[in-house]
Amino acid sequence: MQSHLDTLKRVLDGNYDGATEAEKTQAVRELVQVCSVAAGAVTIQPIPFVDTALIAPIQIGMVQGIGKIHGYKLDKKSILEILSTFGASIVAQNLIMAAAKLIPFFGWVVTISMAYALTWAIGEVSDHYFRNGRNVDEAELRAMFERIYKAKKEEKAKEHKRNDGLKAKLEQLKEARKAGLLTEEEFEAKKAALLADF
Repeated sequence: MQSHLDTLKRVLDGNYDGATEAEKTQAVRELVQVCSVAAGAVTIQPIPFVDTALIAPIQIGMVQGIGKIHGYKLDKKSILEILSTFGASIVAQNLIMAAAKLIPFFGWVVTISMAYALTWAIGEVSDHYFRNGRNVDEAELRAMFERIYKAKKEEKAKEHKRNDGLKAKLEQLKEARKAGLLTEEEFEAKKAALLADF
């Protein structure tokens, strides 16, 4: 959590007037990454409907930072107006996250992926919006948001499945070693091969 605050402070205090496009792109990339991870992390708390209150400041700060990188100084009201451009989806996704939280364990995994993907999509669309001088069609922004959100959510879901599959296979190897079916050397060799495949 501290990482995103440190990165955000560095961006908001920074001066990007003389920055190259590559430097701006790198700064945006870093900001979107740390804010997306932070948004996923806050969903670990168990109470439904609290996520929105915890995630919104992260997303608002991220949009403000992206605006700053592209030369725009924005107040909270302006940022909320920008977010409302593709906001119907954000409200709906936050409600779905809250409902998913009601499903023990599985709901938490889903909400982590959703919060990460939602924040990432907001970051990408905000970058596109500011990079194009805040002159982008609302329908284009909404379509872009939906496309990026869906892709990131699927990517995160696959990552969770892959990690779950890896964990299960490592447990099987440990059990086989405990049962004497594998020597220590065989266990280490199989473990290394398994990790190389993931």
